Amino acid sequence: MISNGCIVRGVVTNIILSPGVYVSPGAVVKDSVVMNDTWIGPGALLDKVVIDKQVVIGAGAVVGTGDESVANEQMPDKLFAGISVIGKNAYIPDRAQVGRNVLINSGSDESNFPADRIVGDGKTV
Repeated sequence: MISNGCIVRGVVTNIILSPGVYVSPGAVVKDSVVMNDTWIGPGALLDKVVIDKQVVIGAGAVVGTGDESVANEQMPDKLFAGISVIGKNAYIPDRAQVGRNVLINSGSDESNFPADRIVGDGKTV
């Protein structure tokens, strides 16, 4: 479902996009839910991600790749099925790599990411 007010320039499959979402050219979003006023950068790849409002996904970022069987270290009873969650007002840096069953807390930005911008399966930022 794509709500009114979305602009989709990339590829979307089996998704829910809330109003104000922008999917840049070259971006691929599949099996995901994206809430209001979120910007997905060029060349980003999102698979099995729930994204809260007003999030920025940087160019070339990849969210939702890796081993689905690795549960989240802090919330193994909630994040164990391969779905990653990004909180409100978070910023995922350009070319970041975020695994499966990952929680990116609300308000997280580049300063919360490791220097190599890689967040492994089951981690929390």
